[in-house]
Amino acid sequence: MLNPRRWVLFLVYLIGPFFWGMAKANVDVAYRVITGRINPGIVKISPGLKTDLGITLLANSITLTPGTLSVEVDEETNELYIHWINVKKEVLEKMPRDYRYVCEKFPDWARRVAE
Repeated sequence: MLNPRRWVLFLVYLIGPFFWGMAKANVDVAYRVITGRINPGIVKISPGLKTDLGITLLANSITLTPGTLSVEVDEETNELYIHWINVKKEVLEKMPRDYRYVCEKFPDWARRVAE
């Protein structure tokens, strides 16, 4: 992580995709609180990250985003278990490989920064 290129990528990630994802999640959670339309549950995702730094960056990004919480990391397979405020049935059929519904492009950026 001492590489300056990684720090620049990390700052680009924070200013761009992360803050955009957080803003969208805030609006979504506010809507769900006002209307009462929630369907909470725990989903498993397989982001395909290899390093501990990448998994940690992704888990922290997910936890900081409203409506989601990283619950567990399977250390053998690097799969994450995430509590999500709005689990949809059609999304569950595509899990754990299609993680875009839960955390958008966060795993791709974690891969760029950490691996």
